[in-house]
Amino acid sequence: MIGITSRLQLIIALGLLSVACCPSQADDWTFFRGPHLNGTSDEADWSAIYPETGPRIAWEKAVGNGASSVVVAGNRVVTMGNRAGKDVVACLSADDGEVLWEFAYDCAFEARMFDGGTASTPTIDGDRVYTLSYLGHIFCLGLADGKEIWKAHANDSGGSPPRWKYAGSPLVDGDLVIFDIGGKDASTLALDRKTGKRAWAAGTDPPGYASPIPYTYNGQRAVLVFKSRAMISVEAASGKELWRLPWRSAYDVNASTPIVLDDRVLISSGYPGGRAAMFQLTDGDPRRLWRNDDIKTKMSSLAVHAGHAYGISERGGRLLCIRLETGKNVWEQKGFGRFGTLMIAGDKLVILTDSGELVIADASSKAYSEHARASVLRGTCWVNPVLANGRIYCRNNIGTLRCVDVRSAAGE
Repeated sequence: MIGITSRLQLIIALGLLSVACCPSQADDWTFFRGPHLNGTSDEADWSAIYPETGPRIAWEKAVGNGASSVVVAGNRVVTMGNRAGKDVVACLSADDGEVLWEFAYDCAFEARMFDGGTASTPTIDGDRVYTLSYLGHIFCLGLADGKEIWKAHANDSGGSPPRWKYAGSPLVDGDLVIFDIGGKDASTLALDRKTGKRAWAAGTDPPGYASPIPYTYNGQRAVLVFKSRAMISVEAASGKELWRLPWRSAYDVNASTPIVLDDRVLISSGYPGGRAAMFQLTDGDPRRLWRNDDIKTKMSSLAVHAGHAYGISERGGRLLCIRLETGKNVWEQKGFGRFGTLMIAGDKLVILTDSGELVIADASSKAYSEHARASVLRGTCWVNPVLANGRIYCRNNIGTLRCVDVRSAAGE
């Protein structure tokens, strides 16, 4: 017979194990593109209107140079930045910004024609954090304490970074963690997420700057990887190429992450030649359904809600609402800067302009309707905002991270 104390300890242990092994809660944001891999969250219990005194800034923290966004699991907020020639992965308390742990390693600072620093966003999977530096360092860390579990480097597999170095976030899919690293016969790299050992490496395409995205079609698990000159689909288990769509933009910068919509794929990019297009998945090469040259997502990606896509086009810094069925513009609104970024929470747009204004508006195809707008940061902001568990995380390129409390009861 097991005693009461032993049984209680067993129950607690099993409870902690279930938290570590189960998928994240809907209100968490554990991957760069959120819980649905498309820039959206189901979270609806939050206030879309600022108090009369303005947004409630719960805390602020300097996290180092870079355009790395945040990922959130429960009370833990993880991001990356570069300080004095070191990349620093920081885990902060969502309540007050207290540093719970930091993990640092040598990574020479490079400005790269902007404020410089880290470009990739970490990925949380259960009790682990996966990171990729702009120079190719790969780490698996414990979410609880930040201790190194294993490490690798893109160079170990012959990786060859693009002109402005690595920016795509690690994708955890099943037992694999997948990276776009370029290089001969190793353009896409899959490591065992538990050990860091190479599972497969395939392809010769130069890498892009977007994050890999998984999908399933006709029962086959695959991964979309936006290379510098093509969107390719590879078999998740082996890296075997399934199809490719040539996609050229100026300077070979394909930085917007694609969106899978059941049996369709939505692709967009910026710079001269930038555009958006919807493709129908087939047993062979996908078939294009429409193309819209007005959409130029340079530093951000589209987000979808209720049959429409929303995105900020660098052409005039306009926020666009696009009907997914036809690709036609429904409405547009100026005032977000060429490099503004956004996400969707519930039925609201959460937008960070490139000058640091945090805007809340309806994700509605009827018309643009703004609920709140206020300056929350100074300097250049290319970083995607994240709303998770009633808090919006906003960051600028020099590493000022601010937490805006939008919980429904906040301030009441």
